[in-house]
Amino acid sequence: MPSGEFLAWVAEVDSQIVATSGLVFFQRSPYNDNLSGLEAYILNVYTIPMWRRQRIATALLKEIISFLRATEAKRLWLYTTEDGKRIYEKLGFVSTSKEIEMVWY
Repeated sequence: MPSGEFLAWVAEVDSQIVATSGLVFFQRSPYNDNLSGLEAYILNVYTIPMWRRQRIATALLKEIISFLRATEAKRLWLYTTEDGKRIYEKLGFVSTSKEIEMVWY
């Protein structure tokens, strides 16, 4: 999207997209732990079944996290399945009552 509110990452093998992930920025009211109020939400993390368990989604997520650390966003969060939860926890995400998140200050 031209406004930069949605960004997408893809992984390709032999010119075929085998995994994707999207990221949406949104603005919340500032609060003590996030004075900018800028947050990011990960969505549509998907890897084609035959390419799963090869750390492709993990590589995409590491790229997203690296990108976000250079922005004003201070919280990254998402909803996950039980199958996906372990990937996020290995990257430093923490489960809350409703979602899984990563916060830095």
